[in-house]
Amino acid sequence: MVQPSSLLSALSVASLFLGISAIETDYDVDSSAAMLSRRSNKKTTSSRISQGRREDIRHFDPLSKEHAHRELQDVSAIKQACENSNKKMCGCEEVFQSDYRGPRSTTKNGFKCREWTMAENYPNQGLDDGAFCRNPNQVAARAWCFVENADVLWDYCDVPHCEAPASAPVQNSPTATVASGCINTARYDQIDADIEDISNSFNNDVDRSHFLGGIVRMVAHDFMDFDVNDKHEPMGPDGCLDWTSSSNAGLSSIWCDNCPLTKLYNKKYSDISRADFWVIAGNAVIRLTSINKALDLRNTFYWGRKTSNSCVNSAFRLPTTNSCQDVEDVFLARLGLRWKDAVALLGAHTLGRGNSEFSGHHGTWVPNDSEAQVFDKKYYEELFRRAWRPRDVGTDHQDWTTGSSGSRSPKMMLNTDMCLLFDIDDKKQCCSRTNLFKSNGRNRCEVSSLENKECSRINRNHPRFEASKAVKTFLGGSGPNDNNAPFYDAFAVAWFKATTNGLEVLKPLKDTC
Repeated sequence: MVQPSSLLSALSVASLFLGISAIETDYDVDSSAAMLSRRSNKKTTSSRISQGRREDIRHFDPLSKEHAHRELQDVSAIKQACENSNKKMCGCEEVFQSDYRGPRSTTKNGFKCREWTMAENYPNQGLDDGAFCRNPNQVAARAWCFVENADVLWDYCDVPHCEAPASAPVQNSPTATVASGCINTARYDQIDADIEDISNSFNNDVDRSHFLGGIVRMVAHDFMDFDVNDKHEPMGPDGCLDWTSSSNAGLSSIWCDNCPLTKLYNKKYSDISRADFWVIAGNAVIRLTSINKALDLRNTFYWGRKTSNSCVNSAFRLPTTNSCQDVEDVFLARLGLRWKDAVALLGAHTLGRGNSEFSGHHGTWVPNDSEAQVFDKKYYEELFRRAWRPRDVGTDHQDWTTGSSGSRSPKMMLNTDMCLLFDIDDKKQCCSRTNLFKSNGRNRCEVSSLENKECSRINRNHPRFEASKAVKTFLGGSGPNDNNAPFYDAFAVAWFKATTNGLEVLKPLKDTC
């Protein structure tokens, strides 16, 4: 059985996918262990992936007597064939490649797919068909496979959409630029070390937590404007924010001409894309602040993002802090993630603090500014175990707080946080835990009118039940414990998906360039 802690070691992206699938479905994947013999702490591939593409589009016609494979010459033939059969059996996909069952057996970079060895663990996933592109349990954004190559473990497949010409190129924004040169492991590690040096230069917890949390927030706001449904301007992780929007208030203190992070980039790393640099910086913060620096995302980092110099209206795609529906609209409908991914990404709130001058929300998600510099599961513990009450009701910056009123360092949760565990869509005049009392007998809800109005927990029939279940999973067990593995494992998967969303030509780190 793949254990949750497996992702805390250096993993390939493929083993990461397998690990999370095993956790989610509780399947035994020991049968696939042999396939992952190259997953040990190997940092990079040793040869450049070919830029040429060997197309091998084949069609399996379930209606023919021979069930024979035949070449398809153009997309019109694909469409005609699909009209008389299940599109998922065709050489194209109905939507987004996630359910591909066709006969493509060559990846987008020309590698031959290997036979799957875990069909028993993933029934009805098409793995027992042969060495074809698949997406078992939909763990990735699109079809992929393990490949027959000594240096590359896996690769994405390039399955055309049924509703668009197979040869149609991806249209890039006219303002996008491509990073020059490659990023090797030594350069990645140097950026990581430089981020740590800057962090250590701050002499107080407030400034340091703002710096660390601000970087992760900046990366998140960059990838959260992705829209899988917008084929013309999908946006996503492109190193571009709408700095004029109130949604990004405060981030100009992280990225500005005189900001330490910007000065570092301009001085040493301006030859790589800003988009790649931001993701590496976010990875560095996560590693630096995780318990025992255990969550190292280097081996799941791929480079080649393009920097966009304009992303007008991107902030309108970000979730507001008031609406529960916004969480679903952004993370599920537009980013194409699952509730478990969304809950894992929101766990990054454990870093940093809210500032009323920037966002209208003041406080930390965890007990104090010192703990706001630690990337762990404390966010879920606070959400689950505290008596949260509404604050500033009736204003645009309504949120939740706990503890004594008037604290100089208040704790807070946003509506979008509370939505993960409580049904507060139409009822915010409640307290999350009415059964908690202080030593003097006073109710921890603090407000007498709320002491008998407990917020409803999300139940099994609620649309956000999977979110509620994820929160409880990330607690790491019942009672106090130090088990961060479920959260770390899920975050690694969700972060990889979010920072690579919509990108077709990313490349792995290399030892040398």
